Amino acid sequence: MQSPKYLTFKVALNLLLQNKGEIIVETGTQRMKDDPGGCSTTLFGAFCKKYGTKLFTVDNNPLNMKVSMDATKEFADCITYKVMDSVKFLEKFSQRIDLLYLDSLDCPDPPADATEAQQHQLNEIKAACKNLQPGSIVLLDDNNFANGGKTRLSKRWLLETNKFRCILDHGQSLWIHKG
Repeated sequence: MQSPKYLTFKVALNLLLQNKGEIIVETGTQRMKDDPGGCSTTLFGAFCKKYGTKLFTVDNNPLNMKVSMDATKEFADCITYKVMDSVKFLEKFSQRIDLLYLDSLDCPDPPADATEAQQHQLNEIKAACKNLQPGSIVLLDDNNFANGGKTRLSKRWLLETNKFRCILDHGQSLWIHKG
């Protein structure tokens, strides 16, 4: 059975190839060795190894990062692992970002209030915006929750900037910088 994230990951990585992108930044690293809904670091690592690109993965939990490093050791030569707050990492990050995947801070299941996760993701996208350029891809996780998921505020902000276009809005929300 395919993960519900299969389609958005496939489209995002296809767009990255078409745009000749080289840098992927992921917030919220892989926390389990084999989780069909949460192995993005492995997926991105395998992609980077195959296509000669680079992944930066950041998480504020050292235990999560250890799991991620163990699970992705075969791709370690194309992954930079950072243990720190994702917003601070993105504020300091100085390279262009071709694919930004925002998946840090768990979103509570409805009917719980998702405001903290929504605000965190919005802070991440705002911190990373300086590194995005026309053709850059933004993939937002935990989109289709009854409480708005993590993406409610980020999607509103992306629309208001008038620099991004939504490509897919499913379990994840996929956007491209239109310039």
